[in-house]
Amino acid sequence: MSPNATDSSTILREERKMPNGCANGWSSMSDSAKKQCWKGQAFLKINEIVGLVKYYGLRAYIIFWHELSMNPRVRSSPFSPPPADELILSADDVFSTRRRRLFFTSIHLLALAGLYFCVTGQVKLYTVLFALAVGTMSSIGVTAGAHRLWSHHAYKAKLPLRIILALFQTVGVQYSVYNWVRDHRLHHKYTDTDADPHNSNRGFFYSHVGWALMMPHPAFESKVSSVDMSDMEADWVVMWQYRLYAPLAAVLSYALPTIVPWWLWGEDLLVAHLVAAQLRQVLTLHSTFLINSAAHMWGLKPYDKNINPTENMFVSVATCGDGWHNYHHTFPWDYKNAELLDYKLNLSTLFIDAFSLIGWAYDLKTVPAELVNKRALRTGDGTRKVPATDSATGNGDVAPTAPDTCTNVYGWSDTDMPDEDRRMAQIYKKSD
Repeated sequence: MSPNATDSSTILREERKMPNGCANGWSSMSDSAKKQCWKGQAFLKINEIVGLVKYYGLRAYIIFWHELSMNPRVRSSPFSPPPADELILSADDVFSTRRRRLFFTSIHLLALAGLYFCVTGQVKLYTVLFALAVGTMSSIGVTAGAHRLWSHHAYKAKLPLRIILALFQTVGVQYSVYNWVRDHRLHHKYTDTDADPHNSNRGFFYSHVGWALMMPHPAFESKVSSVDMSDMEADWVVMWQYRLYAPLAAVLSYALPTIVPWWLWGEDLLVAHLVAAQLRQVLTLHSTFLINSAAHMWGLKPYDKNINPTENMFVSVATCGDGWHNYHHTFPWDYKNAELLDYKLNLSTLFIDAFSLIGWAYDLKTVPAELVNKRALRTGDGTRKVPATDSATGNGDVAPTAPDTCTNVYGWSDTDMPDEDRRMAQIYKKSD
């Protein structure tokens, strides 16, 4: 015999785990019971939302504030037990790491405010053009200065040009030239390993910006002292900028870009600061960071398919010519940083060549085309077209030539650079 109506209602409520009188459509439910039911449901929903906000807020706190070493086994709360092999940080390490995170957070929030003024049309055109000009200057200071001149010694520069490049590099707020060179040389010596400060094998976020928000890997700490920085210590321009870096950066990157638009064409002081200083600085910062992340992940490998760095046109546009990264890691001492016959997408090379005309830039080192062709044939991914005369010998084998350039050489001053490469290099505007 089938159960009666009362029994079926009881069974249904038990199956749905509903309290008596709190199911939708029950005609016998009183108004007061309905109110209590909806209040209970609303309370449960609010409690669920609060729980989710608390959970994700706590995770954000753990990842971006508490978990300074960015251990992949992120804790569920700051009170949960740490992994047995967790890196123990000193009070100074904790302070410096959190200071960097606060700095990065603040400049990005201010940059968003500057972007709002741009999108809503509350900024003058002159201010936008001025910000682009200052951003280009800072990018050239990094690419032509800290990178090609000081890190790789791909060319030499006289005192006036070295001062200009040091000031331009300061505008970018990417650490001093001394620190920049030290980390970049280590990047070339130990590319995409734990000793690489921007190891792309740890993912896009880490190689792009995460490395600046956490403590470096112990492998980096063990190798950083092995980098030869005697040439930087002998350059008084580099050491002068190193000692005065903080006040110089405050004046050149934040104060002057704020005052100039306000003083010369009457821009609102707040708008000038948020657009020409903060937004401009964050955009140039991420443009440079793309070299460490995107240019190590996406693109072609026409010169050496066995390494992560790639040829990425988008990054080259964003960085004034430093996105031709597969070529650069194959031939790090080429002042052009790329195999280009013109200045398209390589504004930094145009800058160097312009100053070579007046003698301020000299000893410009580059790779002979024949050597590039044969290297591309031996180790490239086949995407580069090679002239038929260089493609092969009569029996179809690659023509013999000097050994491959070591991909773990950081530049011309590296003692590990093969003598054959030095003898074959082409040097323009040689010094007497």
